[in-house]
Amino acid sequence: MTSPAAKWLCFALLLALASQAQAQSLRRLHVDALSMRADRTELQVGQVFHLAIHVRVRENVQALDELVIPDLGTMQSLGDERHTTHAPGGTDVVETLTLEPTASGPFTFQPAYLDAVDARTGRPSRFSSNAVTVVVAGPSLLDSFAAQLIAVIERGALAALGLIVVIVLLTTLARRVARRPRRAVKPPPAPAPPPPPARTPRDVVADALRGFRVTPSAAQLLTLRGALFAAAGVSSGATLRDALAHAPDHRLRVALIAAERGAFGPEHARDAASMELVEATEAWLR
Repeated sequence: MTSPAAKWLCFALLLALASQAQAQSLRRLHVDALSMRADRTELQVGQVFHLAIHVRVRENVQALDELVIPDLGTMQSLGDERHTTHAPGGTDVVETLTLEPTASGPFTFQPAYLDAVDARTGRPSRFSSNAVTVVVAGPSLLDSFAAQLIAVIERGALAALGLIVVIVLLTTLARRVARRPRRAVKPPPAPAPPPPPARTPRDVVADALRGFRVTPSAAQLLTLRGALFAAAGVSSGATLRDALAHAPDHRLRVALIAAERGAFGPEHARDAASMELVEATEAWLR
């Protein structure tokens, strides 16, 4: 069985070996300074500030990748810049973080640190900076009002822009419609007047009778005689016998005889025949 003393001896030996292995992986550095500061310790939500970490070592190094920055918590990182400056007395490394707080209240950045073999003692060591506390206040009433006003103005500007676009489109469309040649609308053709009613033999006889009454001349008398002959169904060159034979009406035959007397009868009897012709013709027309 292994004694407790032997167990402790083995454990101490393992710790020594682990410490030696860790020491072999770390660089040997003379760390003269390691500090951290903020350019603003009192700020508001959304206000950008800078957190700077400064390390000075006596050795001439190109970079300090061993430097571990603190946890940023609710801070939003907007950038990280590292500058290295070489001097006869050593190297200065400054890492600057650009941050923007997103929540109000106090916030403490834990110390930044780097692990190295302390060149003074030859032992692995952790070098730490100081902690930094900032106090973040909520946005002021004026800032809140300004932000709301800006948002309202932006929405109004967008609405106005949309209205202007709609007006321009409607104006362009109206101009295009106005430029189009308008088709002349032809009125529908006027309906043709109804054809005059066909003239009957009675119409022709009535017209001839009116003419004879107005101007009781020989020419008007012959016109009336011809109309009566046509009403009987014969031409004006036919004989009275032919006209009487075709006349379907007794009154028409009386008018035919009176027209024949007025046109070819004795001179002394023509006036009486003309009056008889007018009366006979009116009787037939009635």
